[in-house]
Amino acid sequence: MVNSIDISVRQQAAIYKRCREAMIALGADTDTLTHFQQLQKSHMAVHTTAFSQNAHDHRSSNLPWFWCMDIARTTSSKNWLTEFYCIHWLRAKAVKDRWEEEEDLLVLEFHWTMNFFKFRAKKWNKKCLSFKAAGLHGAACYAARQKVVYDWLAEQGASKWLNMSPEILLLNQ
Repeated sequence: MVNSIDISVRQQAAIYKRCREAMIALGADTDTLTHFQQLQKSHMAVHTTAFSQNAHDHRSSNLPWFWCMDIARTTSSKNWLTEFYCIHWLRAKAVKDRWEEEEDLLVLEFHWTMNFFKFRAKKWNKKCLSFKAAGLHGAACYAARQKVVYDWLAEQGASKWLNMSPEILLLNQ
């Protein structure tokens, strides 16, 4: 199917080039030639990265000039182009929505991790106190060390978070 579409696109491009050459030969004015620009090979390339969820730098991706033509000027029916714009817009919106959702999830996962570190530090502190009360000094020392490790992880995570996005305060501080 892709091959047949590629062949069809090439045929349509060849027809367009011949028609444009005919307009030039017939002495078309500059306004008409500006409207019907010369078709480049780069215009025919399909860029699927614009619709890929993990693609980067969508700001620089533009549609070729012929997708932005004034259809009302050239034809009375523009339903197919309206449909194309709707599909293009919906795909771009879906990519944007996925990135926003991904950002929300990453922020939440970070907060969940920080909460886990704090939870484990509290848990090891309780164990340390209970081991001390039971006279188990070796176990109490190990529990105190684990508490320090989890406190340090929580502190490092908070520090990294503030360095990355100081405008967002940590939840449950």
